[in-house]
Amino acid sequence: MNHRKPVIHIGMPKTATKTFQKRIFSNHSQVLYLGYFFGAETKSRRSTDFGRKIEAVMEQIAYEHIHKPDFALCDRLIKEVLDESAAHDKVPVWSWEGCSTDKLKSRKARATNLKRVFDDAKILMTLRSPLSLLEASYFQQLRTMNTISKRRFGRGPYYMGIDEWLDQYFRKTDLPHILYGDTIREYMDAFGKESLNLFLFEELVTDEEAFIRRVCHRMEIDPDEGIRLCVGERENERWTTTQIEILKRTKESFWESLRYSMLSRKGRMNLFKWDLSSENKEYGDRARVEISKEWQIRIFEVAHEGNRWVEDEFGVPLTKYGYFGNQ
Repeated sequence: MNHRKPVIHIGMPKTATKTFQKRIFSNHSQVLYLGYFFGAETKSRRSTDFGRKIEAVMEQIAYEHIHKPDFALCDRLIKEVLDESAAHDKVPVWSWEGCSTDKLKSRKARATNLKRVFDDAKILMTLRSPLSLLEASYFQQLRTMNTISKRRFGRGPYYMGIDEWLDQYFRKTDLPHILYGDTIREYMDAFGKESLNLFLFEELVTDEEAFIRRVCHRMEIDPDEGIRLCVGERENERWTTTQIEILKRTKESFWESLRYSMLSRKGRMNLFKWDLSSENKEYGDRARVEISKEWQIRIFEVAHEGNRWVEDEFGVPLTKYGYFGNQ
């Protein structure tokens, strides 16, 4: 049975990954989505057995058994899901944010394993300017620690300034986020340069419809349907200035902090005006922070070599969008 060429979406943090997963990959009529964030409509069309197969493959090639996968098991399970894809003339799409994070050794192993399982796949990846990416990651962690993490019960509100956050986390968890040049090299080595398709988050912000149309064309799916599903939709919205002020006031007050520590997750979500699906209930200006000049210099120095290679190798306009601190 002939299969349509698979697509592997290397989901970078804070580059609309979840929006594409939930809006296009899960719901486009020409896509068979191999990943999380199955919408309610998608779940009704898919068996629990399908999800178990995908998770079993992911455990082998990307997580628990990443350095010694059972490829015979993966081949059997993937053949079964791809046969379903071919039967409905759908494009299999594999999208996992973790493929672009973690230690380089693990990123390399994931690329090698994915090549072994999806030999002729197209690779899609969206990049984002280092300062903008780290600022968005900072706000994401504030939300995770205050409204999503179950470990917060009995603890006060989580808040620190962005420079303090960079001091604490930059080398531990966030460095791979801006070393995407290393990630791209691994996938180019595994799949070949012609298989890679790079996009810039800044172009999504500039012209959302044109960006979605380009992505759909590369995937060889109907772009008009993709636009209907995705334009104007947002997942994982950033904190508003109002929500950050609530967080700061709570952190600064002994009694409010004590009260917070006793709240359930639902109570914390209500306090910060998120609904239980992590969407803003109160609209307002998006929160912003200023990274110190010292940290800006350090970030651009760390990211410079990889970004220069990406721009030279693939011709994407990183200089235009300030990836080298030139704006």
